[in-house]
Formats: sequence, structure tokens, C-alpha cells
Amino acid sequence: MESCECLETIRDIIVLRLDKVKHALPKRLQVHCDIAFMHFEHERLAKNYVNDEIMLGDTVKNIPRTEFFVTEDNYAWSMDELVQAIKVNSGVFRNPLSREMFTSKYVKSILTHPMGSPLAALHVEQAALSKGVQMETIEHMEILAETLLADHSSDTIPSRTAAEEFLLYVATLPNFEQKALNDLRYPAKDSHTGQSYGFSVGKAVQDAKANLVCFHKISDYIKQASQYLRKSRESDSRG
Repeated sequence: MESCECLETIRDIIVLRLDKVKHALPKRLQVHCDIAFMHFEHERLAKNYVNDEIMLGDTVKNIPRTEFFVTEDNYAWSMDELVQAIKVNSGVFRNPLSREMFTSKYVKSILTHPMGSPLAALHVEQAALSKGVQMETIEHMEILAETLLADHSSDTIPSRTAAEEFLLYVATLPNFEQKALNDLRYPAKDSHTGQSYGFSVGKAVQDAKANLVCFHKISDYIKQASQYLRKSRESDSRG
């Protein structure tokens, strides 16, 4: 095994040469350079990853080449395991270990991987759900978020009342819009801790009512979710 310094030198040389090759290729083919380098780092340069094991306990070094995949957060995966985890999470492209959302670049990489094709339909459904929330509902979400944040009462009655009214409103919506609120996970993070939220709007409000999550935390999430939906609709109207 070469020394760490030697491996780093080899890596730098390969990166420089690979960049020249990439720039000479059409954009649609450049991804193959990235894939080749990913395998080269794993198999020849003994690269270290955030995780030494995958979720089922197998070691990263034993992942077959056909299943091996690395995301930009430097987690190594068995694609079979990653695909199953995303399916269980209703097609939400979130790192099942760190709970962080994957970027659009790596969502595309996962979908174009031969083993990622079963996720394409779920990805389309998630995108469609985000467009299925009407502006009136977004405004209800914004009002709910403001009410929850402003409530500092000891009995939290204003928050509970607002949550109940919102759930009653959701019950009057078309089934597709209810599904969007109950199933879709929005890219939002706790404003204090930076940790990604892992629930839908409907689940968040229900958990708050059941005293499983504090109302102020739910306010933070719903505010970000409503901002995401508003931007999505505004983008669609401009397009």
C-alpha cells in the first residue's frame, strides 16, 4: 500500500488529466468521467468515507462495483440499499443516515444510475405534489405559522385552536391536495440546530397537537414549507 502522501500525489495528477478529458467531451458524456474517478478513488486510492459501513452492516469496501455509489456529502452506498431507503421515505431524496436532503445534481445522478430507475416515478410524483397546493392553502399555512410562533401562553390554547382549524380546512380540500400536504416532505431545516426536518405538513401539525413536537418548532417548519411552495408557484407562473 502506497503512503498517504503518495496516494494524494497520484490523485492530484489524475484529477488534472481527468479535467482535460472532461472538457474535451460533450456535456452529456462528462458524467462518465466522474463515475470512473469515483471507482478509482475507492478501489485504488483507498479513499475514506463518512461511513465505514452501510445501513445493513456490510463494510463499504465490500460493496460490489455495480452497486457502489458516493454522494457529494462523502457517504458511500450500496445503490440497492439507498434505493430501498428512498422508496420507504415516499420518494423523498434525503440521506437516510444524515437526514440531509440530496442536492438536485445528486438526485439526477441517483436517477440516472442503472439501479436508480425505479425511483423515477416516485420523483415525478413528488414534483407533481409540490405543484398541487393552491395559493389559498399556502396562505393558510402562513397564518398558522405566524399564530404558532406568536403564542407564548402556558396552555397553548391559541396554538391548539389554530392547528385544529387548519386540519379541518385540509379535510375540505381535494384528495390530491390533501395527499400533497400529508405525504410531501419539504426541504427545511431547524433554524436553531440546522437539523433537517423529516415530516410532512400534515404530520407536523398532528404531532404538535399530540404534544410530540413543540408548536414553535412546527411554526419554523411550516413557514419554510410555505415559502418553498410560494416560490414554486411563482416560478411556474413565470415559466
